[in-house]
This record gives sequence, structure tokens and C-alpha cells, in this order.
Amino acid sequence: MKDLKEVEKLITNFGLSMREAKVYTTLFRKKDFTASEIQQLVDIPRTKVYEVLHQLISKGMCTEKKIGHYKKYEAVNPVSVFDRLLKDLEEKENIANNVLKILSPLYKERETDDNPLEYIEVLKDKKQIHKRWLYQFRKAKTEIFAFTKAPYTTPVTKDMNAEIEVLKRKVNIRGIYEYKDTIKEEFLKVISFWISAGEKARIVEELPMKMVIFDEKITMFALNDPVSLKPSITTIIINHAGFAKAQKYVFESVWEKAMPFKEFKIKYEESPPKVDPLETFDRDRIQ
Repeated sequence: MKDLKEVEKLITNFGLSMREAKVYTTLFRKKDFTASEIQQLVDIPRTKVYEVLHQLISKGMCTEKKIGHYKKYEAVNPVSVFDRLLKDLEEKENIANNVLKILSPLYKERETDDNPLEYIEVLKDKKQIHKRWLYQFRKAKTEIFAFTKAPYTTPVTKDMNAEIEVLKRKVNIRGIYEYKDTIKEEFLKVISFWISAGEKARIVEELPMKMVIFDEKITMFALNDPVSLKPSITTIIINHAGFAKAQKYVFESVWEKAMPFKEFKIKYEESPPKVDPLETFDRDRIQ
């Protein structure tokens, strides 16, 4: 009976349910059975036994015969049963091979199709934008360059741990922050914290857009609404090395003109914020 238990497990690979496998292997214990006898041996509800037996009959694996007032069930010769199953598998294999002949070339053609929309993604939901930014941030291997300005999709203090983890991996993080009208003390503290952790930061009066460049490959940016000209959180993600390198040139150009944060902070603390610290900044000193 141990061998039948092993067969019970094996034949489920042919698409039989565990109940069907149990009933089918039980039919080999003697010549024929009543449904009541099977039910006692396999511990399946009586109504379910009839259902399973009819399924096995439809699959050609057992037969039903009437002897007097009783219906009895008998297993069909396994040679003919499994010969048919093997033929079915062979037919399915041929169908699969024919399908592959058609689909494989189409798949390869799709991979080489230079569709520009495949590397452009647009996100409008704050949570999705922040989740994607955090994913790319943690995935960065060499450098992260950013234009930082409002509106923010998350509080500036929320992901300090993520930035520290990346900085520990010696990823080069450089940020240019927009200064306009007033500066919040808390914001200055946050930038100071990131710099102490290893980020390099500079300040400008105004940035053209929000933008982050990851490893010279992926660029995330948000543009002002073209109608109202107001800042927008709608974010465009472009996975294109050429585009990322072009944006890096823009970043480097702004970086050269921006004020080092340390100098900005000193000037701000000396004359907050009636006098614009950037107005007294000598840009010629930047190397």
C-alpha cells in the first residue's frame, strides 16, 4: 500500500486533483468497489465520492457497472490510460513548440524595437513619486545630482536614514537648493545635517526645475504647469543615458555659479533675511 501512496502523489502531475488520485489508486486494491466502500477507505464525503468517480469516468480512468441493485466501479487498465495521457502530453508539446515558433521571433523583435515611450514614465501621485524616488535613491551606485525646490512630495526630514545609508556606500551626492524670499531654520538644519553626513550642497536664488540624476542613467524631473506656470509635482522619469548626461551638463553649469552652503549659512546668520545673502556673494571665488 506504500507504493500506492507514492503513485498517488506522482499522478497529480498529470492534472488530477488529490481526491481523484486517492480514489483512483484505491480502485487498485481489489477488482471493483461500491461508492460506500471507497468512501470508507479514502475518508471523503459520500456526495464527493460520486463526483470524483464521475470525473474519473469522464477521463477514461475507471468504469461503472451495475450488479443487481448496486453500482460498482473498476479501474481501467493503466497501460491504456497512461498511453493516452502520454499522447495528450505529446500533442500539447507540439502545440507549445508551434506557439513558440511564432511568439519567440516577435519577442526578440519587440526587444529591439526602438520605441521612445518605453523609457519615458509619468507619475502624478505623491506616494508613487516618493516611492520611486526612494527606490532609485537606494539603488544608486556612483552618484546622485539634484536640483531641490518646492513643492515637496514628502517632509525633508523623512528620509535622512536612506541618505545616510547611500552616503556610507561612498555614493557622490551633490545637491543645489533653491533660496527664494525666506529660509526656514529647520530647512537649514536639515541641509547642515546632510552635509555633515557627506553630501555636498550649494545654494541658488532660483532653479529652473526639480531634478535628480542617478548614475548618469536615470533622470527624474518636475516642470511648472505650462498654463498657470505654477510649480507641479507631476514627475517625468527618463531612463536614457544620453539624456541624463545632457542634464548633468546643466547641473554642472548651475553648480559653478551657486554659493557653497557653508558661506550661505554664515551670511544668512549674519543678516537674516532682510539682506539677501546671495547679493553679497562673490561668484568669481568659486573654482
